[in-house]
Order: sequence, then structure tokens, then C-alpha cells
Amino acid sequence: MTLRVVDDPPDRPEWLRETIRLLVHGTTAERERLLGRVARASDADLAKGSDDDWGLGQVAAHLLIVERGVALIGLRLAQGAPPGPTGQPRPAASGITRVGLDTLAGKALATAARLLAEFPAEPDAKSMARHPYYGDLNCFGWLLMLPEHYRAHLEALDQGRPSVL
Repeated sequence: MTLRVVDDPPDRPEWLRETIRLLVHGTTAERERLLGRVARASDADLAKGSDDDWGLGQVAAHLLIVERGVALIGLRLAQGAPPGPTGQPRPAASGITRVGLDTLAGKALATAARLLAEFPAEPDAKSMARHPYYGDLNCFGWLLMLPEHYRAHLEALDQGRPSVL
């Protein structure tokens, strides 16, 4: 068997669509795992936490906000548009409510559907936006970290330690 390397494979658009579908599927699974944990938590447990030691509510708000923001940044970059603002939200425990988390979850879900529907077959992989920790990333750099971001925070919660991601 010989290996044939090509610079522009004919199945590239389908491969990219499948990549985005798998990415959204993995992120959705992690979001659902988070939301299951939120559903089982008491309101008091959701309100626990501080600026230095985030509780479940803060982690949930952070993850849902970041998912939506990162998906939109990745989509804009893929479409060749300016990325919009970047940065890391740090929610205060006092502002966390179950209704607020439900609203954020709905926005994240809608943005995931938009990412699937609008990601271009020929994405702009040259446009970059500065990530606060990783530096300049293209659309794929931004998007591929989404499920890992969820996993890192949920694992840290499970282990009773702060997440560094």
C-alpha cells in the first residue's frame, strides 16, 4: 500500500463538516454532564464560591458563557469576519441563579446549532484572534478547546480543586 499525500483533498468540505459535528457533539455531551450536576445541586450549593475558590454555579456560568463566546469567535474567524471581543468571564457567586444558568444553557445550545449550520465549507484558517492564554489562534484553535474546557473544570470539581483551564 502506498501513501498519497495531497494538499487539497476532494473530501475536505465533508471532513471539516464532520469535524465540526463531532466537536459540537463532544461539547454538548460535556454541557449536559454539567447541567445534570447543576440539576442535582441545591440552590445553596449553586451559590457557594468565591473569587478564589469557584463553586459549581460559578463554574457552570463560566463554562456556558465561554462556550457561546468561543463558538462565535470560531465561527466569525472561519467566515473571515472580525472575531469580536475575547476574554475570560469571572462570574461572582452572588449573581448565580438557576434561572440564569438555564438562560445561559439555552444560549449555548442555540449557538452550537448556529455553528453547525453556518460553519463554511471553505473556512478561513488564516484569520487569528488572541486567546488570553494560548496566544493567536485560528478558528480551529478556538473551537477544538471547547470540550476540553468543560472536562477540565468538571474534573477539577470532582477532585475538589480549582481548575487551571
